[in-house]
Amino acid sequence: MLQIDHVYRFLFQNLFKDFDLWHCKNGVVNTEDNITFDDFNIFNASKPSRFKILFYDQEPIIPQITDQYIRVFDWQNYFSPRQLIEKSILSNMSSKQLLFNIRNPSVVFQNEIIVTSEYSDDVSKIINSPCENYFLSLYYFFHGFAALDWYRGFYALNYKKSVVKPYGKDYISFNRLVHADRSYRIYFISKLVEKNIIDHGHISFDVARDTAPTWQIELNKKKSKLSKKARAHINQHLKNYHEQLSIDGDSIPGSASADIPNQVHDSFWHVVTETVFYYDKLHLTEKIFKPIVSKQPFMLLAAPGNLAYLKSYGFKTFDSVIDESYDDIQDPDQRIDAVVDQLNWYCNLTDAEKLDIAEKLEPIIEHNFHHFYGEFRHIITRELLDNCQTLFKEIGYDDGDIDYADIYRVLTA
Repeated sequence: MLQIDHVYRFLFQNLFKDFDLWHCKNGVVNTEDNITFDDFNIFNASKPSRFKILFYDQEPIIPQITDQYIRVFDWQNYFSPRQLIEKSILSNMSSKQLLFNIRNPSVVFQNEIIVTSEYSDDVSKIINSPCENYFLSLYYFFHGFAALDWYRGFYALNYKKSVVKPYGKDYISFNRLVHADRSYRIYFISKLVEKNIIDHGHISFDVARDTAPTWQIELNKKKSKLSKKARAHINQHLKNYHEQLSIDGDSIPGSASADIPNQVHDSFWHVVTETVFYYDKLHLTEKIFKPIVSKQPFMLLAAPGNLAYLKSYGFKTFDSVIDESYDDIQDPDQRIDAVVDQLNWYCNLTDAEKLDIAEKLEPIIEHNFHHFYGEFRHIITRELLDNCQTLFKEIGYDDGDIDYADIYRVLTA
């Protein structure tokens, strides 16, 4: 099994050894400063290559951010060597050595490939952009591989966990960050307050802050993604709500999105508030797998279509007891309203009715748990290798010495 920290080195050594392989340093994008060569880790082939590949697979494609990375990756079509120096894109001597000593700046790459973990029009625009060396795209489910690594120990913890039992809380939901693209979570919390079901759940909300509540700052931003309706609702229901909601304390580790605190075992539903909500993308992160490895049913606050996207990988959802048509709703506020309506319905059931729901959903929950630790790894590995073979055929790359069977064995072990 692959440790996700080694994913790019593994892929370089086993699939892309004849490529210049670039990836965002630590997998995290720089959203504040100008992008330089120092924002990448680069694996260079030992011989001149016609192929160049950028792994932009841990974060969603957001044009105003991603375009900066693509310009540096595709510098031959955007900047001359002199411009690279003048614009401080070469920010230290190692970058200069990379460009001028290891690589030959006169090399023209026959193909440049961008690797993503989403399906969206933004990806289509990149590969159809007017460019001397056109882009190709490669998709694989990075966050699926990451979740298999990060949550591998939860099988031993939870394989005997009983689903049908009384729960202290009706749901759990993590909402640490609430600014910018995640601001929709403020409206979600406001709806929970309005419905008077906020005490029915374990909730984190706006934990990552130093001074003033982030949600108040976000509410006053002119360019906030929150609608006028959502702002008015928040002002009405959160204005006098001062309780600090935190599931696991104020100290937030860098791996917070992969953490699963003990409170999940005391909660039935898991309301997953995904990274991508406002953008029209099929993109899921490790967050969606928290309830699956914890043996919980879930409701998903994400972009439209992502519940169906998850099901395409063999997972089952819960339309036998709740209305999951929220996955088709385009309006962000209405999508949140629909999820909260389902949650409110459940919170107002009797204890006996809730126990009956648990019995009905137990087979689905068990299926998802065992599917994640079983066939899922085979599905995403076959998908990765099939997509690579298709790409290699398209660019005329000879993959005759790639041992696909051995790579499959390693990734599914």
